[in-house]
Amino acid sequence: MGYQVNGVVLREDFKTAVKIFNNAFNPRTIVQNGQTVNNPKFDPEWDAISAFKLTQSVIRLEQPFVNSSATYNFPVLSNIQNQAQQYPSEIRLNLQDSFVPTRLGVYVALPSGAADTTFPLFTYFNPSVFGAADAIAMTGLYNGQLKLMINNVQYINGWGLYKHQVINQTQQLVAAKTAGDAVEQIDGSSDGMYPMQPFTLLLGSQNIQLSIQLPNALSAVTANSRLVLIFEGVLAQNSTVVN
Repeated sequence: MGYQVNGVVLREDFKTAVKIFNNAFNPRTIVQNGQTVNNPKFDPEWDAISAFKLTQSVIRLEQPFVNSSATYNFPVLSNIQNQAQQYPSEIRLNLQDSFVPTRLGVYVALPSGAADTTFPLFTYFNPSVFGAADAIAMTGLYNGQLKLMINNVQYINGWGLYKHQVINQTQQLVAAKTAGDAVEQIDGSSDGMYPMQPFTLLLGSQNIQLSIQLPNALSAVTANSRLVLIFEGVLAQNSTVVN
């Protein structure tokens, strides 16, 4: 089973996200000439909840598996298309929005092609789906690390991926053909997910560099296979400022 959440946890995450937005957009103090001083523009009545209409949301990022590189770069912003055109199943961050991720999910998938939007997500490399030999080789993913750099500052360095691997008791051993065939056991609310602590703030105006780095390039990959990151969190619409 993955990390379980409940109403209390979600509410506390939301409160923390609100504090982050408040501190970012209405700070009590600022730094001037190397010294911390009171912010003359601070408004004690200002509140991020009413100003931005904060909502629960997700960022979903996808990249194809390759055997030619040990590094996977994930464009986070909606206007970045230089590495690969955005898949239709992706949800990137709009330039005018801001986002506080509270949980991260790491999944693998095997779409039929670039335009496919019907594929399921897996929390491990199912050999019935990816092929026995490729599944063994691709499991090297879980020895990798996720890194996040914002405006040339490293905020996450060495987020281990092994904690996202979930192999439940019921697994698909053959292609499902009848009602009696076993299919994957997965809880979409928790399996593959892990809480992000401490939280960080992603602004659409920032230079965000998100990557996954493996010890070595995978020796083999299944054609069309894909790596999927899902960030759950709190979205502040139309909130972008120049940081």
